[in-house]
Formats: sequence, structure tokens, C-alpha cells
Amino acid sequence: MRRAGVTVALAGALAAMLAGCGGGGRLSHSDFVRRADAVCSAYQAKIDLLTQPASYDDVIAYVEKTLPLYVAALDELRALDAPAADEAGVKTWLAANRKVEAAVRSLRDAAMRHDPAATNDASAAIQAASLASRRAAATLGLKVCSTP
Repeated sequence: MRRAGVTVALAGALAAMLAGCGGGGRLSHSDFVRRADAVCSAYQAKIDLLTQPASYDDVIAYVEKTLPLYVAALDELRALDAPAADEAGVKTWLAANRKVEAAVRSLRDAAMRHDPAATNDASAAIQAASLASRRAAATLGLKVCSTP
């Protein structure tokens, strides 16, 4: 397994995980941006405390620790009532993040099988979906959430 590629891809993907806070009624664009970026900052702080994976077993453990955080963040984002003008962008962003989630699961599964080709494929999928997520976040005006 190529350690650097997997570590960079996984870290980038997990940093791309985004969320917001739900609440009654649609948010203004600036409130949406502020809340989402705040959640991205909090999430990043949590994963920064973890040791980056260096082996298949490390990848499995890392994903098992971070994936629940990712899924919870996405659930919070779905609950966020974005401004009507941002709905299409939010859908694009959520779709990219669902692809990140699926690719991270694939990476874990490949690591469990000690399958280098599948690990590399999953890493590439993570990178592509993460880039799409960051671009969608940037289009929405998000700063923290669009930073690798």
C-alpha cells in the first residue's frame, strides 16, 4: 500500500466532511455559511487529534473512528434548512459528500482485504469526490469547508 497517497487521500476526504446545525425556518445565506464553516472547523479539530494511518490495520481503525463523525456531520447538514437560492448548490455538495462516504467505506473494505489495487482505486475515488465537494462548498461561499 502506498502510505502517502492513502494518508493524503483519507485526510483530505475526511476534512471535506461537512455539516451544519438544523433549526426552525430557512437560514439566510450568511447564517448558512457561518454554521457550516463552524461545523467544518469543529470536525477538523476532532480528526486532527487522530494519528494518520500507516498500514491496512491503521486505515481500518482510522475509518472506524472517523466515519461515524462524517455520517453525523452529513446528517446535521441535511437538517440544515439552506436558503432557497442555495438549494441546488447544497444538493450538489451533499451528493459529492455521499460519494466521499461511499469511497471511504470502499477504502476500509479494501484495507480489510489487504487489496492494494482496490485500496488505490478507493483512494482515487476519495480524492475525486473530495475535490468535487470542496468545489461545491466554494461555490456556496464556504471558506473552511472548501479548504483541503
